[in-house]
Amino acid sequence: MTITKERILQNDPLKIADRCDQCGAQAFVRVVFGMDRDLLFCGHHFNRHEPILMTQYPHVRVTDERHRINHKPSLSANAD
Repeated sequence: MTITKERILQNDPLKIADRCDQCGAQAFVRVVFGMDRDLLFCGHHFNRHEPILMTQYPHVRVTDERHRINHKPSLSANAD
């Protein structure tokens, strides 16, 4: 896994361009470890790593948008 620098604002909703740090699929979960460290996960990889992350790092902030998986994006989904 790669811990990424703040490449996106951590309070912004995840976009189609945000990619899982492990496999490159669309990210639906952001795990924020602190001011300058976060990880992005696809649904599959968050499901796999969630028990360990929540046990070893109980104070992380998680933005979970897995409810959006398989929703058809709007025509302007990539627009700013």
